[in-house]
Amino acid sequence: MSFVRLGVSHLLSTTPVRLSCFRASLHTSCRPKQKAVEQNTPEEGDVNAQPAGDEIPEGDMLAFNHVIKKKGLFKPQHSIDTQIKYMNSKAFYDAYGGLSIFMWYKRNYKGQYLFQPKPRLYCITKENKFNTNNPCPVCRDEYLFFHYKNPALIEQFLYEGTDKPRPLLRTGLCREQYVLLQAALLKAKEMGTLTFTVPFRNFDYTEFFPGYNGPAHRNVNAAAGSLAELRPQPLLNYPTHKADNHTDWDEWWTRWDTFARKGK
Repeated sequence: MSFVRLGVSHLLSTTPVRLSCFRASLHTSCRPKQKAVEQNTPEEGDVNAQPAGDEIPEGDMLAFNHVIKKKGLFKPQHSIDTQIKYMNSKAFYDAYGGLSIFMWYKRNYKGQYLFQPKPRLYCITKENKFNTNNPCPVCRDEYLFFHYKNPALIEQFLYEGTDKPRPLLRTGLCREQYVLLQAALLKAKEMGTLTFTVPFRNFDYTEFFPGYNGPAHRNVNAAAGSLAELRPQPLLNYPTHKADNHTDWDEWWTRWDTFARKGK
């Protein structure tokens, strides 16, 4: 049990081994291969010597501990520099396939999507222990947490090209991590690590310049009203409705009076 609680930090302090990462059904994990990498310098003329180009990069040592049931276990703590290094490593790319981390998360519930219950309040307790065996996409990865110095993780939960976060049910986060996402997003804007569009402001120049003789002030709304206006889709071109087309049907009402007289 002590080895499980130490997690990957214990693996990093021991002899480095080659880790083979794979995507499991509930979480991403890794396992060490049978053959360890020898640190001895190869002798000259050795045929079985490993070439220098096949050495394991330092980022490949970052991966999950192979623990399926995490409830009651401590979550390891890592710095923001280690998180950035992990997200730029091959282990992170092999685990998530270059997609957003919430794309691989599937929430099981009964009934339809619109009537699903709210997400859990938190996945990590105050004692830094896992509250469930299937935590949210951020809580399950021991290297991931929201921080303003790593805007790459924040942008994965935003609409593409905007600074608007995705809905809570779409991201799969617990409610605690969703609040931390909003806080990290606001701080990233204030610290300048995340670019965003400044909203348009209306100024009445007569309030600042008493002798202003320019055009009269009028409110201008330069912001888009919906996401479709911000991110238009050129492939969706609907034809313009023309009411005058295909109207060559039988206008029977023009001959109604004639039919009525013949019937009499």
